[in-house]
Amino acid sequence: MNCVIQELSVLYSAEEHQLLALDKVCLELAPGRITALVGESGSGKTTLGKAVMGLLPEDARVQGSIELDQRELVGQPESVFNTVRWSRVAMLFQNGAENLNPVHRIVDQLAEPLIHKQGLAKAEARRQAEQALQGLELDPALGRRFPHELSGGELQRCLLAMAFILDPEMVILDEPTAALDAMSKGLMGRIMCRARERGKALLLITHDLDLAARVADNVLILYLGQVMEILPARDLFPAPDHPYTLALGRSYPGLDTHRELGGIRGDAFYRVLHRHREHNGGVRPHSHIVGREAGHEDGHVPPSGCLFRERCTQAVAECAGQDVPLLRVGDHQVRCLREGIVTALVLEQVAKQYGGVRALQGTDLSLKAGETFCLVGESGSGKSTLAMIAAGILPPDQGRRFFEGRDMEPWIRTDYRSLAQKIGVVHQDPAQAVSHRFSVLEMVAEPLRIQKQVQSKEDLKALVREALKDVHLSTEPGFLKRYPHELNMGALQRVCIARALVTNPSLLVADEPTSSLDPSVQAKVLKMMLDLQIEKGLTMLFVTHDLGVARKIGDRSGVMLAGHLVETGPAAQVLERPAHPYTQSLLEGAGGKMALNPAGEAGRVEQGCSFALRCSRAQPVCRQAFTKPVQSAQRRVACHHPL
Repeated sequence: MNCVIQELSVLYSAEEHQLLALDKVCLELAPGRITALVGESGSGKTTLGKAVMGLLPEDARVQGSIELDQRELVGQPESVFNTVRWSRVAMLFQNGAENLNPVHRIVDQLAEPLIHKQGLAKAEARRQAEQALQGLELDPALGRRFPHELSGGELQRCLLAMAFILDPEMVILDEPTAALDAMSKGLMGRIMCRARERGKALLLITHDLDLAARVADNVLILYLGQVMEILPARDLFPAPDHPYTLALGRSYPGLDTHRELGGIRGDAFYRVLHRHREHNGGVRPHSHIVGREAGHEDGHVPPSGCLFRERCTQAVAECAGQDVPLLRVGDHQVRCLREGIVTALVLEQVAKQYGGVRALQGTDLSLKAGETFCLVGESGSGKSTLAMIAAGILPPDQGRRFFEGRDMEPWIRTDYRSLAQKIGVVHQDPAQAVSHRFSVLEMVAEPLRIQKQVQSKEDLKALVREALKDVHLSTEPGFLKRYPHELNMGALQRVCIARALVTNPSLLVADEPTSSLDPSVQAKVLKMMLDLQIEKGLTMLFVTHDLGVARKIGDRSGVMLAGHLVETGPAAQVLERPAHPYTQSLLEGAGGKMALNPAGEAGRVEQGCSFALRCSRAQPVCRQAFTKPVQSAQRRVACHHPL
C-alpha cells in the first residue's frame, strides 16, 4: 500500500484568523519503510498524522491531496474514513493514558476493533487481544486490569497492540517513546523494525532524534508547517544539510554526543493568516506571520522569504526576499536559498616552512558555517601555524585559501581591512596579545580604529560596551579604565575575546584560549563562547591541547602530527573511537595511561610517518612513505595501518 501526500496544507480557523499548521507538505509512505517526522513542538507533526486518519477537528480546513492506493481521501465523508481507519491505517496517539477509557479493562478495549470491524464474537476477540499483548512481551493477565493500574511503558505497549490488532498496512506512531525508560524504548524500536520487515509502512512522529536515526529509513524535518529537509536517517547527526537540522542535532542529548548541548537562537512563532478591518467598516484581506518581534505594520513579521531566517546562522539579505522551494542536494532535499549549510573556509594544500623546519606540510581543511572545528595534537605539531594561516595572519608558502567563497590572496592584497572585519582571532597568551599600555576600552576598541569602522567616539564606546556585555564583563567607567595588570587572567581573556568579536566577525580563530585558566574560569569561558556561537552564528576554529575540551565543544576534530592533519571527523567519533594510532596514543596519554610504544622517540622525518618510531603497529612502509588521507564516511585518516 502506498500513501502519497501532495501539497497538503491545514488551517485552523478562529474568527477572522487562521493558524497555518501545515504548508504544502509532500510525502510518500511506502511499504517496508519507516519515515520519521521530526521538528520542534508546534511544527505540525501531529496535525499531519491526524489529517491522514481524517481525525482533524471541525475548525480545520484541509487543502491538497492524500491518496491511499490512488484513492483520494481529502474531502471524503466520515463513512469513507471509517472503512480505512484501523483496518488499513492505524494510529498510536500521543499521551497514552488519555486515549484509553478509564472504566473499561484493557483487554476489552483491545478487543473492540475486532468486534466492530471484523464481527468476531466477544470471547474470540478477547483471546486475540491477549495474544496481541503477549506478542509485545506483556503478560496477558495485564489485560484484566484497568488503565490506571498499569505503568506508562505498559500502557504504551497496550496502545501499540491496539494499533496493530487488525494488522493494518500502515501505522502512524505519534511520540511512541515519550516518557519511556531506555529498555522500553529499545523494545519499541525492535517492534517497529519487525513491522517494517513484515512490509508495513510506518510514519514515526518523534522528538527522539536517536530513535529516528536508528530505526528510520528517511527523515523529514518540519518547521512551522514547512518541510525544511528530507534526508537519509543515517545522515541526521553526522551530515545534515539545513542549519535547522544541525541545530536540532546539537540540542539533542544523545548517548553518542559528548558536545555540550547547544540550542537554536530566538524562538519559533505561529503562522496566522488574517484580515484587517478598515476604518470605514470594510475588511481588507491580509496575510501575515505573527511573530515575537515587529518587522511589519501592526507588529507582524513579513510573510515572504525563508521562515527560519531569523534564527539561522547563515542567513543573508536575499533570504528575506523570496520563498524557497525544496532543492535537490545530493541525496538530500533542502529548503535553503544557499542550498544547505555553506562552506565558510577552505584550505587547499597549504604549507609553511620556518628556516629548515617544515612546520606545516601540504594540508587540506574545510569548515562549514556555524560549526566548531577543534585542532588537537602535541606541541610543535603545526596547530597554531595552520590556525594563523586560516585567519589570514600568516601567508602560506604554497597552497590556496578561500573564505566565504572568495580567494583570500587577492582579498588580502587589495582590501585586507574588510577581510579582517570578518575574522576574529584570540591568541594563546592574553597577556602577550595586548599592549600593557592600553586600557580595557582601548584594547577592545583597537580593531575598530585600525579598520576605521566607526567615526564618532560615542559609537565606538557603544560597540565596545556591547562586546563587553557579550562576554559578561562590566561596562562601568571604572572597569573601562583598567589596564591588563589590574585584571585577573580570566577577565583578561574575556577582554581578548570581546576584542576579537567587536567587529562582528563570522569566523573566530581561537588558539588555546583557555590554556592559562583554572578549571572553573575555563568552564565559564567555554560556555560563554558556545552561547555566543549560537547567538551570533559563529564558525569557530579552536586550537587546544585538551582533548576533554575538544570533546565537549567540537562538532568535528582534526588531529595534527608533525605538520600533517592525520585524522578528521565528528568529534565524538575521533575522540571515542580513533582510527589513527597517534590519536589513540594522545587519548591514552590524556587518561594517564602509558603510550603505545613509550621507548620510541618523537620527531619529524623527511619521509614516512613521524609517529612510526613510537607506533607499535608500524611496518617498514610506514617509515618509507607518508600515506595520503583516505575518506571513509565522515572520517579522513592518513595511516597505512589504521585501527
